[in-house]
Amino acid sequence: MLIAPFLALLLAGPPAERTQVYSIQGADCATCGDDLIAELRKLKGVKKASFDKQAVELTLRLEGVGDDEVLRVVERAGLKAVAGAGHGRYLPHPDYPAGSDVVTLTRDGHKVGALDKLRVADKYTVFDFYADWCGPCRTVDTRLREIVAERADVAVRRLNVVDFDSPLAREQGSRLGQLPYVVVFTPAGKRGDVSGLDLKKLDALLAPK
Repeated sequence: MLIAPFLALLLAGPPAERTQVYSIQGADCATCGDDLIAELRKLKGVKKASFDKQAVELTLRLEGVGDDEVLRVVERAGLKAVAGAGHGRYLPHPDYPAGSDVVTLTRDGHKVGALDKLRVADKYTVFDFYADWCGPCRTVDTRLREIVAERADVAVRRLNVVDFDSPLAREQGSRLGQLPYVVVFTPAGKRGDVSGLDLKKLDALLAPK
């Protein structure tokens, strides 16, 4: 009675390899993808894994691993995955307080021109360069929301770099060497730059003189 099933397994051969894309939802940074890959590599049968930070998608080469196993690993990490491409998304950025002087100058990384021409007269103007995949950028975003909630003399202009080869990134040149990147103009027009996550320097540049 056991011969037929045994022969069927022999004839079927080893499990075929397949490549599957999973859209990740709920991530707040690109390193979430690296963390997921580290967990997924613990599954026997995960042959290769990569993460597309722009599309927010995992691409896995699998052998004998079902979609349900992959989805469970992602869920244990506090995220959601959908089998298939085109549905990946990061957590949205929280809204700024109502009435605050905040404008998004670009969401797709296009050029904006000279920053000094875009500053707001009689205010501290903060140009916040960020990317959806940049976790530390969200920390800067949180601090700026706190500041504009308390001060009417601060204007924020948000610029989504998208990536370091975007027209906006090329326009900024070598100044934009890393993210977060913030440029502050005082009401008098004096410029200060903050490269990397440095909230103390940001607060110092915004300290009323």
